[in-house]
Amino acid sequence: MTRVMVLILLILSVTGLRAAEPTIDDLAARCDGYMKARMAYQATKFSGAVLAAKNGQTVYAQGFGLANREYDIPNTPKTRFRLASVSKQFTATGIMILEHEGKLKLDDSVAKYVSQIPESWGKATLHHLLSHTGGVPENLRPALFKGMWGQYVARDRLFDHLKNVPLSFEPGVKFSYSNTGYALLGRVIEKITGKSYEEFLRERIFVPLEMHDTGFDSRKLVLKNRAVGYALEKDVYVHPLFIDLSQVDAAGSMYSTVEDLLKWDNSLYTERILPASSWERMWTPVKENYGYGWQRLKVFGRTLVSHDGGLPGFVTTTWRFPKERVFVAVLANLEGSAVSRIALDLSAILLGEPYDLPVNRTEVAVDPNVFDGVVGEYLVRPAVTAVLPWFGERELRPAAILTVSRRENFLFAQMTGQGRFRLLPESADRYFSPADEIQIRFIRDETGRGVALVLRQQGREVKAERKPPPPEKSESSQPRGEKRDG
Repeated sequence: MTRVMVLILLILSVTGLRAAEPTIDDLAARCDGYMKARMAYQATKFSGAVLAAKNGQTVYAQGFGLANREYDIPNTPKTRFRLASVSKQFTATGIMILEHEGKLKLDDSVAKYVSQIPESWGKATLHHLLSHTGGVPENLRPALFKGMWGQYVARDRLFDHLKNVPLSFEPGVKFSYSNTGYALLGRVIEKITGKSYEEFLRERIFVPLEMHDTGFDSRKLVLKNRAVGYALEKDVYVHPLFIDLSQVDAAGSMYSTVEDLLKWDNSLYTERILPASSWERMWTPVKENYGYGWQRLKVFGRTLVSHDGGLPGFVTTTWRFPKERVFVAVLANLEGSAVSRIALDLSAILLGEPYDLPVNRTEVAVDPNVFDGVVGEYLVRPAVTAVLPWFGERELRPAAILTVSRRENFLFAQMTGQGRFRLLPESADRYFSPADEIQIRFIRDETGRGVALVLRQQGREVKAERKPPPPEKSESSQPRGEKRDG
């Protein structure tokens, strides 16, 4: 499963007067306007379905692109998508149901329930597996390298290629994302209940919540309204690398719809499946903001509980702001789809936070020599808050540095602790980054030297002053006794 990048930078430093509370119709119109602009934006890759809800009610739900390109079947809110790692919250819930019923303890060794594993893995407890802190080696990457992804594998043989691989680290020491751990949790459920993993979750979660469009995908399954996964190669749609979901198992083999996921989210405010104390334990981070099947972050200064997912041909994410009762699901059947960006912006609309409509901008030819005047380091004050993948809001103090550099005939920018991105000119002083949806305007003095810049992203602007060069060393600053030339 992949972790999906949210943004390179999110400026969260501007506050202002709040307008009157918008109506549901207002919010729906804003969501629709945003998605139309998003789909018209040339840098956007997206095919899938979105749903935005507030107080348990759908505000906006719509499909975009095609579920099946061979037959021109459109995506809708009822289209079934592979969930990938969004499935992990359901696997974790199954374990917590058994824990609540006294059928297991979270500090039990995995070896108590699963015998066909290396001896060292027995040091890992169920708590460690749930929180990705067990040191259990990842199974999907080695399987890919060995050419196994397209092969069906029986559950009792799933870890055969890891039988001589020890733990990566002592359990509890650190966080390391492991699909193997969640596949093992599926085996624990089966051992305790005497039922298949799928049967148990269907009986205890999907049927009670009337999630009729949610289940477990496989190569043999004939499934109505299923989305086909795609990739792009040089702007041409292609079928992605095939993976048999037996390789993924309880770590991410589910399918669902955005509408069913709203039913699931609504149940999390009740005790129909688990008591509130169990939910809270699942959402409490152990390490790296990760609890049990969910991560908890700060976005817009609010608590976000979420999870991303990715499989060949599919990218998924669910965002929930529990206190504000806001939920957004974005399911895509196209690799590289901007699911996290869409989730961020739809969340901003429902929460009354600033956002920008995507606008296609035109790169113009400028003399590359104009870049030289703005090359340098710019001090961003007040401190900015970066939204990083899997880490949420991180304030960069005492202040962030935006470094502007030239490489041959191209201009680049890089924020403290983040990746470098190219700036395309709209004029000699205005630049943009289409993939990151950032705009930068340079302010020059009378000599043409850049003295400041204004950076805009996510509906907010922040000014950055050029960092002064370090003072030159004077003669008096030289060490005593050092002989000077001349």
